Amino acid sequence: MIYKFIDNNGSEISVNSLESLQALVDSDTINENTKVKAGLRGKWTSASKIEGLNFIKEEEIQNTPEPVEDIKSFITQNERIQPKEEIKKEEAIKVNKDEEVAETKQVIQDISEENTEEITSDNSDYYTEKFEKHDKLENYMAPNFLDSIKICFKKYFDFKGRASRSEYWYFILFIALGYVAFFLLILIAPVLLWLMGIFFIGIIIPAISVTARRLHDINKSGWFQAIPIPPGIIEVVFAFNSIKAGEIIFLLIGIACYIYLFILYVTAGDSKQNRFGKNPLKQKK
Repeated sequence: MIYKFIDNNGSEISVNSLESLQALVDSDTINENTKVKAGLRGKWTSASKIEGLNFIKEEEIQNTPEPVEDIKSFITQNERIQPKEEIKKEEAIKVNKDEEVAETKQVIQDISEENTEEITSDNSDYYTEKFEKHDKLENYMAPNFLDSIKICFKKYFDFKGRASRSEYWYFILFIALGYVAFFLLILIAPVLLWLMGIFFIGIIIPAISVTARRLHDINKSGWFQAIPIPPGIIEVVFAFNSIKAGEIIFLLIGIACYIYLFILYVTAGDSKQNRFGKNPLKQKK
């Protein structure tokens, strides 16, 4: 049977037999209070309670006459000496196993840390784009009303860049205010109708270009603004031929196209650079 005991250093050591355990008792390695258990599932107890172990006190040794050496005692002595060597071997094996276990744990820990770093680095762009988009947009500064108008007229023929929501909607507000102002002016002085025509001609190209750039900001083609044109043409054709059913159907299709475009125009742009250029917003200082 295997016996285990805890030495003075707190290490748990195993021996193969009761004789080996007795040899440790004889060599004062184990005393009566040493924790010992029999078998792998046994309970820890003091060595004095293990059956078969003999603890000889110094008084008994002094009062006990020296035994006469015979063949039996010689054999017993050899049997007790041999387990000591086995115990040393087992202790060396145990130390080697402990070192191997420690090295294995360290290797597993290093591999785990490397995998964690790889996962973090591989998914960093994904989490940045999907979950930190709005946080990054807070680090940018949108142009005001006057700046947006200046930018749109400065980029009069620029159909390739990107435009933020504020730039687009401030320019749309400028156009709406311009039409309202000219409409009121015409009511007062109809002869000034030509000024409204000049205003319309002057803003039509920058309006188309800023719309294209607004679509670019959400990584869409600028040609998306032309989506309502085909249904509108077909609607006019049906209306010209007095086909009410076709006119109504394509009118509804045209309205759906405008709703879709409105959703695109109010969508936040890409925080990072896309295929149409860099983020048009200025970073806060």
